[in-house]
Amino acid sequence: MKMWGFLIALIVIFSLILILFFIGQVFYSLVLHMKIDKEFITGPLYKMDARGLRYENEFRQYDPKDIYITNKEGLRLHAIEVDRGSKKWAILSHGYMGRNGELVDVCNFFIKEGYNVLSISQRAHNKSEGDTISMGYYESDDLLDWIQYIVKRDPDCSIVLYGVSMGAATVMMTLGKDIPRNIKAAIEDCGYTSAWDEFAYQLKKMTKLPSFPVVHVANLITKIRGGFQFKQANPLNAVNKSRIPTLFIHGTKDDFVPTNMVYKLYHYANYPKQLLLIENGEHAVSRFKDPELYFSTLKQWIQQFA
Repeated sequence: MKMWGFLIALIVIFSLILILFFIGQVFYSLVLHMKIDKEFITGPLYKMDARGLRYENEFRQYDPKDIYITNKEGLRLHAIEVDRGSKKWAILSHGYMGRNGELVDVCNFFIKEGYNVLSISQRAHNKSEGDTISMGYYESDDLLDWIQYIVKRDPDCSIVLYGVSMGAATVMMTLGKDIPRNIKAAIEDCGYTSAWDEFAYQLKKMTKLPSFPVVHVANLITKIRGGFQFKQANPLNAVNKSRIPTLFIHGTKDDFVPTNMVYKLYHYANYPKQLLLIENGEHAVSRFKDPELYFSTLKQWIQQFA
């Protein structure tokens, strides 16, 4: 009887391990592997409405160019560039499953403020190569490559970094690296504290399940397949190391990256810093909820530091 009980226990444990391994594989494939459709997470992907078309038509008047670089891993990365001959540059980073065309209104703002703009396609998005989304971990290395692309052309330029959602996480993680003196200011809109925190939050929101053991197993599978761990995609640690003036923006009704994350980011960041909350703003659309407050704050921030 003891032998049978031992065998049953082994079978149960082995079955649980297989189930968890399967869940981890599914999590990685659905959330981080670019080959799988992700509208069940993001909702319907961005579609150009009349407002967006107006912004894009204005942007096209500035004669944007497609630009490509090859990063340190050999991936070919894409960006849209408008070079107006200025000494000031704004580099824009879109969010998870986004595209650089979503930020044309922000491009237009920076151009009117006298900036050249570079709106990048994150790895594995749009025209950029890659299969894995790393929630800002590898993307921050790519952003460094884009920074060097500009600095090599103009060693005396000044650069503002701007990002939304995962693009904001990418910007914040870049601030924690060895960056050139050309970076004068940063603006993050609705970024998360870490990939671990975001996945744990989304898992509970979508399935009511706690983070253990699903996120832990998914983290292990991601380390094996993607080469990184969720806690390595950690904007919170990065802003704590940074000395770059950073403007933090969040909508008060954001339920994709919960608003409470920005309070923690702001608390751990070093001065100079500022927090802008957009009343009733939802995820990644605060600039449409209150454009006057949003862009006037951006203008004051870059005039002060860039």
